[in-house]
Amino acid sequence: MTLNKFASLVAQSADTVGEVSPVRRTTYNEQALPLVVEAAPDTDLIAWISENREDLRAELHRHGALLFRSPVRPDFDSLVNAFGGRPVDYQGGAAIRSRVNQNTYTASEYPEELDIRLHSEFCYSNDWPMLLFFQCDIAPVDRGQTPIADNRKIFREIPEEIRKEFTERGLMYVRGYGYNRTWQRSYETDDRKAVEDLCAREGRRVEWIGSDRLRTYEKRAATAVHPYTGEEVWFNYAHGFHISRMDSGIREALSTSPDDSDEQLWPNNVFWGDGSEIDAEVIAIVNDVVERNSVQFDWEVGDTLVVDNMLAAHGRRPFSGPRRILLKTAESYLSLRKD
Repeated sequence: MTLNKFASLVAQSADTVGEVSPVRRTTYNEQALPLVVEAAPDTDLIAWISENREDLRAELHRHGALLFRSPVRPDFDSLVNAFGGRPVDYQGGAAIRSRVNQNTYTASEYPEELDIRLHSEFCYSNDWPMLLFFQCDIAPVDRGQTPIADNRKIFREIPEEIRKEFTERGLMYVRGYGYNRTWQRSYETDDRKAVEDLCAREGRRVEWIGSDRLRTYEKRAATAVHPYTGEEVWFNYAHGFHISRMDSGIREALSTSPDDSDEQLWPNNVFWGDGSEIDAEVIAIVNDVVERNSVQFDWEVGDTLVVDNMLAAHGRRPFSGPRRILLKTAESYLSLRKD
């Protein structure tokens, strides 16, 4: 059964008797992830989002992600403003990406043949954006989907003994920056002191290596509690950072030099919070649970996907040919807690 046919079977119309709704709510899968909000041809989607912001926030917390689809491509800035949330910068992240304008980035620029495992942005930091906005600028014609998964379901389905160990021991993320993903590009500065200050604020230990290499360490929890819903979620990237998951393609894309032999500087690794090694078999089990819960849809130009970064993880499927997805991040977790 195709996605469109399935969507028509599970369509949840917002129409009332005798009235024509400005939007139609549909889903593509049994998880209803994402909830799809399709605007009618004559609907001002931006104005409708602004008028229905509180209800949409509630829907986001229920489903984990919303996909806005309209015959007319909505202005990205206006849609984000209508939905609400204070923009936040993306500095020091693990991905390779470029800044398009003040608050917009490209989605990950990892080589197109690589699969990017599902993750929550900055789950390896002490602060993270609560909201992610992705807009399709150029739709892929060959794969290139953005899979998503419910972090609440993942938490429940991780075997109890593994979940307990992750919760009790925590994680230590180690990241190396070298010739491809440089620290200058990741932190958007050439100033080492600025990097040190930013890392200090985030509880990230810095180690300078040689003349122009950087290694960082940060100890983080493996789960988190959502500030709005009170639900505990799986909130870590052990299954993506662990050295056992660093296949040759990722190593070549991110390693510090083509012939680097220092595994600590191959771009990412993760250990238990005390620095001891995590068994690769444990990581494989976690990865299987994440993949088993992933769902996806095909992008159309102008589609805007809103993701609650704590409730849902996202990734990227390999592709060939043109593809351009834009990203905005909003609503700092720490700022939210202080308000």
